[in-house]
Amino acid sequence: MLLTLLTAFLVAMGMHVFVYPGHFAPSGVDGIATMLQSLTGVNAGLFIVLLNLPLLITAWFILKRRYVIYTLVYTVSLSVFLFLLEAVGFYQFVPETDHILPAVFGGVAQGLTGIMLRIGSSSGGVDIMGSMIQKKMPHMNVERIISLISVLIVGVSFFVYGNLNSVLLSVVEIFVCERVTAMILRSSRNAVKFEVVASDVEALKSGILQDLGHGATVLSGKGLYSKQEKGILFCVVNHRQIPAFLKLLEKHPDAFVYYVDVMGVRGRFDRE
Repeated sequence: MLLTLLTAFLVAMGMHVFVYPGHFAPSGVDGIATMLQSLTGVNAGLFIVLLNLPLLITAWFILKRRYVIYTLVYTVSLSVFLFLLEAVGFYQFVPETDHILPAVFGGVAQGLTGIMLRIGSSSGGVDIMGSMIQKKMPHMNVERIISLISVLIVGVSFFVYGNLNSVLLSVVEIFVCERVTAMILRSSRNAVKFEVVASDVEALKSGILQDLGHGATVLSGKGLYSKQEKGILFCVVNHRQIPAFLKLLEKHPDAFVYYVDVMGVRGRFDRE
């Protein structure tokens, strides 16, 4: 929980110090809230809660309760920190020459939301939407949907801020954000291949099917040293599901596992 609060604080700092005075929209619900703040003068923290509330209520009936609770804590904490930073008149960076710096540092701060994915939760907004879609339609390419939403937000920002510079800054922010998130998740690909060697892969198979909505391939093998019969499981998952897969493996301490980035995937992994 402490890590959730720390992440929310750092993201709030990035938004208040760099994004707001930079006059551009970050990705996701935070971007929508930022544009609404520019239009109304009301702190974006309020809009972040209002926009996430229906998503959290829906997620309560679809996703795991722990996931929803941690996401709720993050969302409320982010909103509170944004209000506090505004109330105390905390410093805001207004560039005199290099206007790209707010987008870079804002993107770094926003990318820290990968920590929430890392601990099996989310930062709300499109991440909740992505998790619910993944749960109900596991073969759909969630990354593509999230990217489309980001493009739409960037497009709308042109009409809100009224200049091309804000659009370019949004693109830079989103790019940096995605790179930082990918680094935190230790993957820059849309898919990751797990290979697991264990004495009992049947229990792991059921967890993959129920919790991740993915299939897997199982082969039989024998240990070179132990001569014991082993099961070898192959499974390709979305990189956002790495924490969930590793959580499943905690129930199998005797398993040997490694996972690598996948250069490309064809078949039912990307779409139905």
